[in-house]
Amino acid sequence: MIAIKKVLFPTDLSDAAAEAQLYACALAEQFDAELHILSVMQDMTMVSPDPNMPWVIPASSLEEIKVSLETALRAIPDPKWAAGRTIHRVLRTGTPFLEIVRYAQEQDIDVIVVGTHGRTGLTHMLLGSTAEKVVRKSPCPVLTVHPKGHQFVMP
Repeated sequence: MIAIKKVLFPTDLSDAAAEAQLYACALAEQFDAELHILSVMQDMTMVSPDPNMPWVIPASSLEEIKVSLETALRAIPDPKWAAGRTIHRVLRTGTPFLEIVRYAQEQDIDVIVVGTHGRTGLTHMLLGSTAEKVVRKSPCPVLTVHPKGHQFVMP
């Protein structure tokens, strides 16, 4: 017997994440589970090309980004679907895969549903894959959803 009580949907608000959201919502609905929606603001010093010269982003800009992300998180999933359901929306700052894994551990998540961007070649080698790292480090099962190809959950 499968008992799924908590579904984690990490999102970067991309199209790939929107596809994964369909699966996260379907699982939460099927099992009457809580839906946890997590977005992670990349620590901007981590993405600087030169560690000795980190980019300085004005605090006001970071606050604008944070407010924008919080607003976007409140808009998903569709309010009609969300009505009467337990949904937790969380915004964190850090390295995305680390924060996703940490959140899953802290909240005792049963399954993570994450979208993949399908990067290949040099782009994949340079940027890596957040989904791939989550799969390797996750304390629970991970369903990865590629935006193209066979889908079994429809909008």
